[in-house]
Amino acid sequence: MERCTLTTIAQAARVSVSTVSYALRNHPKIPPETALRIQQLAAELGYKAHPSVAALMAHIRSARQPSSAEKIAFVWIEVAPTEANIPFNQQIIAGARARAVQLGYEMEEFWLAEPGMTSRRLGEILRTRGITGIVFSACDRKTGVQLEMDWPAHAMAIIGNARWNPELHRAGHYHYMGMQRVLHELELRGYRRPAVLLERVVNERAHRAWEAAFLVHHPLRSQAKTLLKPFSILDPKEVKPWCERVRPDAIIVTKPLFVEPLRAAIGAASSEIGYAVLDLLGGHGHLSGIDPVHSMVAANAVDLVVSQLFHNERGVPSEPKKLLFEGRWIEGRTLRQAPAQARA
Repeated sequence: MERCTLTTIAQAARVSVSTVSYALRNHPKIPPETALRIQQLAAELGYKAHPSVAALMAHIRSARQPSSAEKIAFVWIEVAPTEANIPFNQQIIAGARARAVQLGYEMEEFWLAEPGMTSRRLGEILRTRGITGIVFSACDRKTGVQLEMDWPAHAMAIIGNARWNPELHRAGHYHYMGMQRVLHELELRGYRRPAVLLERVVNERAHRAWEAAFLVHHPLRSQAKTLLKPFSILDPKEVKPWCERVRPDAIIVTKPLFVEPLRAAIGAASSEIGYAVLDLLGGHGHLSGIDPVHSMVAANAVDLVVSQLFHNERGVPSEPKKLLFEGRWIEGRTLRQAPAQARA
């Protein structure tokens, strides 16, 4: 039996081959009713995409010039355009945009925090512009997100670990493994009594993964709870009496900006304490800790969207994928050097 091709379908449907190609990919250039008619006809004719041809088309699409590329929307959930210069925001949009261009797409930014913008209004804009792929930004203040979108019309992925309703594919930092890596590096350097100061909102957004790893992998597991101090707003003056009580030999913090205020508040005793940071945002020179490589996380969210576009997948997935990345260790000067044999 002769194999059914795009040409076969085009002749039967009395449309062009390009129209068939677009229809099989649910491209917004084709009216939904036309796409459905062609897809049903393709199924009746026994059409199956050839794996080698599909791979070739993926290669061709990745080589396209951005000027003629389809667009993927990058939707900022809570960030205003005026906050675009914040390092975290710069990293994720740079990583997402670079991967989109690499795969033959353009990326256009949208801000839900703009005056008059709602998720419903955003959906109307995307539909008018024929944009079906969406990458949703990470959240820095919220622990959960619920939007009103035309979910079946889009291929989507989330950056970060905030709770979403409905749940979508996502790429995020593996907070549990990040904390485990920090504790391992501290142990290599001879620290036996590390403490941690955890921002409540970040810990909750990460499903308490940092907290769980600290309690499970602490070298003094029976004392780990007393060495964990959650906070909403860090007051360094409250940390000094806590340190005098729990006597840590190292302090783990979530952000670089906490290190110097803590050193100043603790005073002379701080010179004997090591410091490690859980989110170094690309490295901060002298600080030791984890760089989550947010740009790579964002790039992989784009990969999730492009994969759905390529496979004609739209809407809320029945089994959402989660791509989690441990990040990389940054060797700074706020901890003792690990012995040479431990680094080998």
